[in-house]
Amino acid sequence: MVSNNTGFSRFLMALMAMFAFTFFAGMTSISNAAEPVIKIRIGTVVNGDHPENIGARKIKEIVEARSGGRVSVQVATSGTLGDQRTMVENLRNGVLEMTWVTTGFFGSYVPILNVLETGFLFRDSQHSYKVFDGPLGDEVKEMIGKHGVKALGYFEAGMRHITTTNKAINSPEDLTGLKIRTPQSKYHLQTLKYMGANPVAMSFTELYTAMQTGVIDGQENPISNIYSSKFYEVNKYIAMTGHLHLTHVVMYSDKLWKKLPPDIQAIVQAAVIEAQIVQRAAVRKDDSTLLEELKAHGMQVTYPDRAAFRKLVLPLREEAIREYGPKAKEWIDRIEATK
Repeated sequence: MVSNNTGFSRFLMALMAMFAFTFFAGMTSISNAAEPVIKIRIGTVVNGDHPENIGARKIKEIVEARSGGRVSVQVATSGTLGDQRTMVENLRNGVLEMTWVTTGFFGSYVPILNVLETGFLFRDSQHSYKVFDGPLGDEVKEMIGKHGVKALGYFEAGMRHITTTNKAINSPEDLTGLKIRTPQSKYHLQTLKYMGANPVAMSFTELYTAMQTGVIDGQENPISNIYSSKFYEVNKYIAMTGHLHLTHVVMYSDKLWKKLPPDIQAIVQAAVIEAQIVQRAAVRKDDSTLLEELKAHGMQVTYPDRAAFRKLVLPLREEAIREYGPKAKEWIDRIEATK
């Protein structure tokens, strides 16, 4: 009799142990299944395989892979989440996770950043990388970080050239009075003004229609933007002025950044730095190949005397120093001295 009771007790204990294991395993499974996937949206205003979108997709690839499925990244292109101003405000208000704008664009929040879009300040891409990947770039991140966003890195916006509808540009005289669209950036506008144009600030998403309808005479952008946005359909000429080399600040909403787990923050930060390499390489590739594509689409290329334009724009540096003081001079001197 004792033996039977002992056997039954052992059976009962085994059954209870099995039940407990199944229960807690199930609870763990439910807990894991219930863990919400973190969603990150990246907004851009450019189309297709533009270098900005290549960089965005690289961020997506890295973050999703390294987070082990805990993060889902959506890349929204072509201004589907709004124009640049709208997306920056949405970052600051905690409505959107990621986007980027040029340093000068952010000058409406941090005025001295306008200095970085003084014409003919950067010689080429490598010059820009050395500046923004160094101490001055860290200063810019710190300044921007006081305005509702977390600056994570820098994408290349590229060297800008002028396209026009009805008039080829061979000299400063040819540009005189032409209505040329620029971004809403003070010293970007001033650069075109000093070059002789009549600059018009306008959202990038409105640009194609404005040229198509003759509201403006042309625009200025890197070759990749000109090609991906099919400006060759509405512009006949491209002048290789190389008057500005711009840099994008890659930003995350500060409100939403603080809600990310520390390990996910580290993954996103690393992804941006690695994506910089891929994105910048895409810009350089486009600069070397897409000009021929623009020619094939019927655009006529001119090579104006850049030295003549540079001479006209140099006084803008003195204007910047008068407006922003010693800090502007320090930045200009440091950039000039960077080799």
